[in-house]
Amino acid sequence: METSNLWQLLSGYPTAIYTVLICVLILFWLLAILGALDIDIISFDNDIELDVDLDIDADIEIPGFVGLLHTLGFTGVPFTIVLTVLIFLSWVFTYFISAYLLPLIPTELLKLLVSTAGLFISFFIAVPISSKIIAPLRKLSLENQAKSNKDFLGSHCRVTSQTVDESFGQGKIQTSGASLIVSIRCTASAEVKQGDMVRPISFDQKKNIYQVIPNDEFERNLK
Repeated sequence: METSNLWQLLSGYPTAIYTVLICVLILFWLLAILGALDIDIISFDNDIELDVDLDIDADIEIPGFVGLLHTLGFTGVPFTIVLTVLIFLSWVFTYFISAYLLPLIPTELLKLLVSTAGLFISFFIAVPISSKIIAPLRKLSLENQAKSNKDFLGSHCRVTSQTVDESFGQGKIQTSGASLIVSIRCTASAEVKQGDMVRPISFDQKKNIYQVIPNDEFERNLK
């Protein structure tokens, strides 16, 4: 296929929609490689606890958008990876629609209708395939997290939820690679809020929860 014809397919409707998104993702991953962006830049704070010991196919009822992600098998890995796989597959499918199906459509109106339908159909086809691709990554991520949880005791943890108390809280621990989103708990009297720095002092393996204290308190206890 000539370069001009290839570009015409990639820049034409409906493939152009996903081509633009692919370009955005390429820019994002370049910035992530350079360290300018975190791959966990898109995250969801939820009042939900998922034990890493649970089987990834367990039937867990979780409400809202995160429940939908869990049902589709898109939790347990950075959401930017999920988006990358989804958009890439959708882009490939719309390309084949543009290259092999649209030339068979006789009128421009029908081409527009088929193109629009193909835009959505490609995405829906990409969803289950993406889930299959991501499943091994999710399992590996959870297994690695379970093995290394206690290694993060005393590490710096940035609070990402609005507040932290005895029943709910989330934080981000910066590792040598990507950041790790963890469930954290502390006493209400500590008055920990979003953006504060805390230190994990113990880990509940059964519940997959860190008990934390404010960074200032941790530093005082070292003296």
